[in-house]
Amino acid sequence: MVSLIVPFYNIRQYLPHCVQSLLAQNCRDIEILLVDDGSSDGSGKLCDELAVSDSRVRVIHKENGGLSDARNAGLDKAAGEWILFVDGDDYLAPDAVELLLKETAEDVDFVQFLYQETPDTQWLPDPSQEAEAEVCTDNATMWRRLYQMGGVAASSCTKLWNARIFRQTRFQKGTLHEDEELLNRVLPRCRKVVYTKLVLYGYVFRQGSIVHSTFKPKQMDVFPIMERRLLVLEELGYHDLVRQTQSSMFLNALLMFGRAKNAGASAEAKVLKGKVLHLAKQPALLLTGQYRLVYRLTRVFAWTPEVYFFVRRLLGKEQVNR
Repeated sequence: MVSLIVPFYNIRQYLPHCVQSLLAQNCRDIEILLVDDGSSDGSGKLCDELAVSDSRVRVIHKENGGLSDARNAGLDKAAGEWILFVDGDDYLAPDAVELLLKETAEDVDFVQFLYQETPDTQWLPDPSQEAEAEVCTDNATMWRRLYQMGGVAASSCTKLWNARIFRQTRFQKGTLHEDEELLNRVLPRCRKVVYTKLVLYGYVFRQGSIVHSTFKPKQMDVFPIMERRLLVLEELGYHDLVRQTQSSMFLNALLMFGRAKNAGASAEAKVLKGKVLHLAKQPALLLTGQYRLVYRLTRVFAWTPEVYFFVRRLLGKEQVNR
């Protein structure tokens, strides 16, 4: 059985489509755990009504604790051998569970698949799509895939997880980048991962969502998580990925510094500039174009970040969100 865990908070307009996509799965051996994270817009009541019509649906009501806490509440009740997380404003292709289960085996830690970003719920996957699955048993390659694939590989929602991964593991509560933090702990323990290019998840892009919101201090949670990742990668001896992580941290700190300045968050901007200056001390960061130039100048002149964003504003360049 597959446990589909759906955390939600005040997204009543999206939930019916999400839940319907789960009920419409070709594979019937599923349970759907709808985790109401203290919604106040009627989302919880709506899910209670949806649960009446299908015994596979269970609703968990809890006080608001954030995404990690809601996922953990679902994990505590999950009975399936496999776990699939679906955000309440997203949805699955009708054959998603069936296709993913074909790639499973007892010793597989998770099956990685792809998503399609969409502004609404109208996206439909290509029904004829086929993709050979690749089995990976080399941990270093798993880490490199994480960097090569970007956000799709970092997301917990683009994986069919073996439930044993979560026997003694839960998401870290209170952090904004819970998926990245989880991978720091889980990926070193993985021994077999299956990668498929099947696109099975509709990721609805919403203005105002957690990922796409403007600068908030909570976004800085990513830095201690990446610092922990550096330690993990150094312990594993993956030195090329250490450099790649440092490069990504420099770029994120630089761009977040600019957003913090624009938002008038002077205290946070000061902290972020400190991170930029610290990371600029690392030799030969893997940066290109304008960011390589900014990196080189920052190594010499501490005022480079301010000048860079001042010039961007003069040129009318919009900030890049990352």
